Amino acid sequence: MAIKKKKIEFFQVSMISLNGDKEVDVKFEDVLSSKDVIGKDVYIKGKDLELKVYKNDSNILVGLLETSRSHNVPPKKSKIAKKLSKLGLNDDEGLAYGNVFLYDKKRKVLMYEVNKFGCYLDHFINFIYSALKQSESELYKKFKIKLDVVLTSNEYNRIINMDFHKSIEVQIAQPKKIISDLKHKNGALFNVCKSANELQSSRMFAKFEVEAKKESNGLLTKSIKEILSDITNLLKTKSSENIQKVIVTGYQNDVKSLQKIDLIANRYIKHIKLNEPRANLDLLEKQRSTEIRELHNNCTPELDEIFGI
Repeated sequence: MAIKKKKIEFFQVSMISLNGDKEVDVKFEDVLSSKDVIGKDVYIKGKDLELKVYKNDSNILVGLLETSRSHNVPPKKSKIAKKLSKLGLNDDEGLAYGNVFLYDKKRKVLMYEVNKFGCYLDHFINFIYSALKQSESELYKKFKIKLDVVLTSNEYNRIINMDFHKSIEVQIAQPKKIISDLKHKNGALFNVCKSANELQSSRMFAKFEVEAKKESNGLLTKSIKEILSDITNLLKTKSSENIQKVIVTGYQNDVKSLQKIDLIANRYIKHIKLNEPRANLDLLEKQRSTEIRELHNNCTPELDEIFGI
């Protein structure tokens, strides 16, 4: 047995209308527990995905996204013979991985396990859309799921509500790998990553800044929001590991001194521990469920402080 730490990321969920930013009356927990989603097999990006729910009460919903990979399966290796060979899977078999998650209904917070062999959060959201569409549910025509990174304090809103943005600094490793994941294909972040790729740079550092003081015009708030939107979307994908630094500097309300907020350093991230055997017979569902529920109980005082509850 080996004790393994698993990272749990926190996102606040909003259910937004397709034609704007207005929230709709569809609840995320109702979508997750819908018969149109639970138990459905959906093929996304070379993976077969299935959602299972283990607990659903008035406060929380706990489930597991099960990922099965049956294509490009790696071989096994004999340590003695020093030879590689096929795993010998049948046509209907694949390698299985799991991502446990917990949804806090009161705070609208999704806790999601990072498992690079399983499913990243953006594929989880695409799974929901695809399952609803396959089931011919009318729900998928009513909303889009918006996820905002949870920070150690309500730093994201502080950034948006700054009345003067002086600078934003971004550092990204392997800019070539994230270009396709960027939402705004003509935005500031896309353009600097594209330039870095053209130079074959393995790391990109960009700083957008105005020399003006508070009484003058700062960086455009719309552009700041666009960059932060792109960063938030990247943090839901495999590219998240390449986002190394995002720092916004500016003035907020009547505070006279410059405020500096680090979006990456201040992310609210926790861990659970799993006791993993050398060869698994299951996806450690009971362990995962117990661990994330205990973590949630321990985090609720901090979450209440973050959201002012």
